[in-house]
Amino acid sequence: MNSLLIHLAGQLSAELGSELYLKVKAESQTPGLFCLDFTEVSEITEVGREYLKKTATRCKEAGSKLVGFGVRDELISQLDQVCTSYETKTEAIQYLETFIMDGTPANELTPLPEIPAPNYTITQCPNCFSKLRIQTFGDHLCPNCHTKFFVGKKGWAQTYERLL
Repeated sequence: MNSLLIHLAGQLSAELGSELYLKVKAESQTPGLFCLDFTEVSEITEVGREYLKKTATRCKEAGSKLVGFGVRDELISQLDQVCTSYETKTEAIQYLETFIMDGTPANELTPLPEIPAPNYTITQCPNCFSKLRIQTFGDHLCPNCHTKFFVGKKGWAQTYERLL
């Protein structure tokens, strides 16, 4: 799992907000942990706040976690419902560390147990909703619409995000 500490300084406006969003978007191709340092941020504009919301939404969609720390008292109200905020860097990092499991990086491929041959799971293609019998978990290709999707251990299916 990737982790990144981002130091912000000055006025969080369109320019800095845009750079922040693009950096997090590039780094969140796989789930990651992002910690924003607000100790040197003097002001957050409306556009900057919208970029923070957009960044938080991107993290949520990618399965990443986003937290901040060192937010001045007068700016705390602007970060409500955008990201979790902590007073110190240590508290923020300790919170993020709770999402690291088993010491194994999240982006490492681990072999998944196969379901015995007579057993199978019925799932639906997330694109065309065709019923499919799946014998193993992992990546699959729908024979009808040729959509690539992932089947999790509990039998749910999820498509991969396409970049346009």
